[in-house]
Amino acid sequence: MLPYIMLNVVVSAIVVLAILFWWNNRQPEEEAIIVERSPLLDENNNLITPTIPADQPPPATETPTLTPTPEIFVHIVAPGDTLGQISTIYGVTVDDILRANGRTDPNIISVGEEIIIPIGGYVEPEPTPTPTQDAQFAPTPIPTEPLASGEVIIEIREVIGVDDLPNEAVSIINKGSGAIALQNWKVVDQQGFEYVFSEVTLFGDGAGILLHTETGVSTPLELYWGLENAVWSPNETVSLLDSEGTVRATYVIPGE
Repeated sequence: MLPYIMLNVVVSAIVVLAILFWWNNRQPEEEAIIVERSPLLDENNNLITPTIPADQPPPATETPTLTPTPEIFVHIVAPGDTLGQISTIYGVTVDDILRANGRTDPNIISVGEEIIIPIGGYVEPEPTPTPTQDAQFAPTPIPTEPLASGEVIIEIREVIGVDDLPNEAVSIINKGSGAIALQNWKVVDQQGFEYVFSEVTLFGDGAGILLHTETGVSTPLELYWGLENAVWSPNETVSLLDSEGTVRATYVIPGE
């Protein structure tokens, strides 16, 4: 019996050792399988926090760009005011003031008139199906309408730069208190030369304009005849005629 018992012991020991050997070799495979099936765990079994790729930002919402609206101001014309002076005061171009007031000639303004000043620049309004007139502002005056009441005293003050084209000019002033529109008035000489005024307003209290003989760009204060040669000479009479042909002022150029 003893040999049989010893044989059973040896066989049992071999079986146990075989099972242990198989078990030890099986553990790493199971752990590896667990790691492979758990993508949110790192090699130390710590939880991995998912991150959003930097190259896929959330869609941005566009913010509409607002167009600045210029401020509207009303200037009441005072004696001696010109559009050039008004534009300098408010930092607005003469063209913007003309467009804001629906006019084209910078020389036609009246004392007491309300002038729209587009502070920040003029912006073309969007067309509307039924445009309505803004009752806040007075309508643009027509050049033939009478200007502010008051005495008008027109004088030809002097002729400068006689017989020198680059410097030759006639100085005309209004010493009265009222303004006068010079449209279709004329400056004439004794040889038949004449200059016809367009829509020009001569304000009072000593306001004046300068009529140059040469070619140039006219402004509210300086006009250009557009001649290629000097027109005035010593001892010549300069005449200013109104739109009816009546002589309103004369001046005799001093002799040498």
